[in-house]
Amino acid sequence: MAKSKDGIESIIFQALSHPMRRTIITLLEGNGKGLLYTELITELGLPTGKMNYHIEQLQGLIVKNEENRYILTSLGMKALDQLKHLKADVTAEDLKLLSLAEHTRRGSLEPTLKAFLQIGVVASFAVIIIMAIIAYVAYSQGTAPLFLWVILPLLYAIEIGATVILIRALRNTPEWLRRLERKFLEP
Repeated sequence: MAKSKDGIESIIFQALSHPMRRTIITLLEGNGKGLLYTELITELGLPTGKMNYHIEQLQGLIVKNEENRYILTSLGMKALDQLKHLKADVTAEDLKLLSLAEHTRRGSLEPTLKAFLQIGVVASFAVIIIMAIIAYVAYSQGTAPLFLWVILPLLYAIEIGATVILIRALRNTPEWLRRLERKFLEP
């Protein structure tokens, strides 16, 4: 019995983990006779593939009735009750704690991407230093071809631009990475 109760918790929390699925559950509650697939797509503005994915993730919480309308099951009603309970009587302390939780929560790719950006910044500085050494040696030897003096400043500008971009990306990683993760990694 305890194992099946854990299963219910897992299924409900997994289903509620995505805002689109929470929206679907709320929409179905607001419509007593249920909603057709096309009505859901129209209401949510989702492409068919994403809609199919979310409906699949809600299996057991929603079903099609004999009129091909999606309705909430008893398990879906329990999920809806949990949503209502979470949103009821939210205090200022709750909002403060929520802000703290959101601030400390990190995207799965963020630490890895930050490390790559840091390596990129270090490598970019190394390239700039190496280019400066090459320019110094070529100038001091007096044997540098003319095209080197034309290409070298261009390469310097490109490398400095790349370094600036990497540093800005490193400073702004959380925001743009979250947008990227939402766009490509969330179904």
